[in-house]
Amino acid sequence: MPYPLYWTPEKLTKLKSLYDSGLSMKEVATQLRTSLGSINHIMRRANIPRRLASATNHIQFIKSPLSFHPKTDLSLPERELKIAGLMIYWGEGGKRNISGIDLANSDPQMISIFLIFLRRLYQVDEKRLRVYLYTYNSLPTQDLINYWSKITQIPPTQFTKPYIRTKSNLIHDKMQYGLIHIRYADLRLFNLIMSEIKQFVTSYTSSPVGTREMHPDTK
Repeated sequence: MPYPLYWTPEKLTKLKSLYDSGLSMKEVATQLRTSLGSINHIMRRANIPRRLASATNHIQFIKSPLSFHPKTDLSLPERELKIAGLMIYWGEGGKRNISGIDLANSDPQMISIFLIFLRRLYQVDEKRLRVYLYTYNSLPTQDLINYWSKITQIPPTQFTKPYIRTKSNLIHDKMQYGLIHIRYADLRLFNLIMSEIKQFVTSYTSSPVGTREMHPDTK
């Protein structure tokens, strides 16, 4: 059966091009100034394969603007900061089944250094930073939020609902300021930092210890 006159070969080619570029069917319909039903109908008749919704979401995720801006031309202090930040995340950061950065610690200095690392070297979006407080019911929750807000320079409005547990009698339960998670929901930043950790570790472990050539600026 021939296509309706509206769907000329040129129009079909444009439809396929738009869809192959990663646009959803709804977005294609908007571009072509027609209805979603019309797009759905003509794609079936023209045997244009449809993607799963998850594939469309992935394509649009890849094409969306970054929420951070990695700095590339680093000074020697910034390179040292980068190594420190990567090693902090390697040791203390979440690495599985997460959607972005998640660093948990109770040491204010470590938290501060890691945030300088994120802010200065990756220039993250401040509004996307989140803090998750883990504390005990014997500690003043609001005072702890205020304390960590001052340390992190992240406003209390960006703290998520805290986890408050019953104080145990174990000796190691001595976190007077609780513990916090620094979170930044961006999978691409997580993947970038994990790849940089891998590159750094591989550069040392791929050669016998002590044989790696030092960078000229570190000699």
